[in-house]
Amino acid sequence: MKRALTAVVGAAAIAAPVANAAAVLTKKPKVKPKKRVVTVSKTVTGDPGFAGRWGDVQVTLIVKKTTTILGRKKTVARRIAKVDVPVFPDHTDRSVFINQQALPMLVQEVLQAQFSPNIDWISGATDTSNGFIDSLQSALLLAKKV
Repeated sequence: MKRALTAVVGAAAIAAPVANAAAVLTKKPKVKPKKRVVTVSKTVTGDPGFAGRWGDVQVTLIVKKTTTILGRKKTVARRIAKVDVPVFPDHTDRSVFINQQALPMLVQEVLQAQFSPNIDWISGATDTSNGFIDSLQSALLLAKKV
């Protein structure tokens, strides 16, 4: 009896790893979906904004659109990477001085607010601020379509 019991236990010990190996081979391995990230940069230019009798202000935005695809899930994120003001009133020394002070502050406001046109005006540069915000709003509308 002792020999029969030993034989059965021995056979079970030998068969167990084989059964586990067979079970591992029949299970479908879990495949992690690959993550793909696509980043595209687009430049959009708003319509010129009227800065009173001083002229026009025009805003150009560089928008980075990042698309992340994980399996069937797709996530799109947009952010403003850079703001440029190629057109601004500069016909007098006073206009140049005011805009050298005001435009960097307006640009910083846009980078902080991202896709919100609600930025603060700059005291002493009201006309430039108005024209900047008008041009910014048209640029933001184009940027949301990117």
